[in-house]
Amino acid sequence: MAKKKRQPGSFVRRLFQFLCLVAAALLLAANWFVHKPRAWRDAATVSWPPALTRRVVAAGHAFADCTDALGLSGSDVSVALPVFTSPSGVAFAGAPRPIPGGPAPQDLVTLRKKAFTVAWSPSHRHAVWGVYRIPPSEKPLDLSRPSVFSPDPAVPQAPKSEAYARSGYDRGHLVPSHAIASRFGREAQLETFLMSNIAPQRPWLNQGPWADVELRAANDWSGRYGDVWMTVGVILSPDPRPQKLAGGIGIPTAFYQIAVVRHRERLRACAVVMPQQISRRARPRAYLASIDEIEKLSGFDFFSALPDEEEARLEAGTATRLLPSGFGGLVAIIKRRLGIYPD
Repeated sequence: MAKKKRQPGSFVRRLFQFLCLVAAALLLAANWFVHKPRAWRDAATVSWPPALTRRVVAAGHAFADCTDALGLSGSDVSVALPVFTSPSGVAFAGAPRPIPGGPAPQDLVTLRKKAFTVAWSPSHRHAVWGVYRIPPSEKPLDLSRPSVFSPDPAVPQAPKSEAYARSGYDRGHLVPSHAIASRFGREAQLETFLMSNIAPQRPWLNQGPWADVELRAANDWSGRYGDVWMTVGVILSPDPRPQKLAGGIGIPTAFYQIAVVRHRERLRACAVVMPQQISRRARPRAYLASIDEIEKLSGFDFFSALPDEEEARLEAGTATRLLPSGFGGLVAIIKRRLGIYPD
């Protein structure tokens, strides 16, 4: 009996299928790996070649960004709280409060604007924290970006916009233009362009992963969860003689964003701390942190109006993902990765 002739290309097809299965298995393993606590990952990779660790982590974050956005992997920090009304329209569970003996500036000027509140430091000459709420909107406004940063009459000693020229730093919004403009209109948007809302940010941070989180909050999360409450701010340099821009503008070492939503009688939260020295292509999920960590770094107590037990649980946990964005949000995330983050 004649042997059955092997079809040309069958070996190549089987090899291709095998390699696809191997690649999928490796991606799943990398995805699982980046959802483990950072301390565990550092211990597990202590004997790995640094180049291998970087590749595994990069692949894991890239894949996890997709599965997290769809809600297929990771977890938020979540606590049950059936009944709670925030005492403020912009600051969830109260504005940040300096912790006695902590690194927070003692000279803060609190500025209440139409749709947000910021705290400005005369000694550091930049904004230190900001709080704002993003309500859901079926038809968010699409306003053009103002071209001018203006002085704030409430802080006449604030630096002029020109102080940032050729400094290597962007005039980084603490409270973003897009989230405020799309919900509250032009007048509120112009207040985000006051110099009292600005702090020095490296361009690759400001225009990259920082903007990514801002856009997810405004464009994705508010549509899925309702009101999104954002607390944002700076981590000051511990150096007693920190580097400054011309005019005595202090340069923060890092920035943080904390997002809180109420969903099905639970509070859900995620938080990130991003250093100034960061790649424009960095994945925000690589910088997830607990609220407790941010309190220690910033010197501020957050959400003090919450019941003590719920506050402690919310702040102690570290999310292993950003809040899911859904399929439409995932498409937007991929588009931004393929291009440049819009403001």
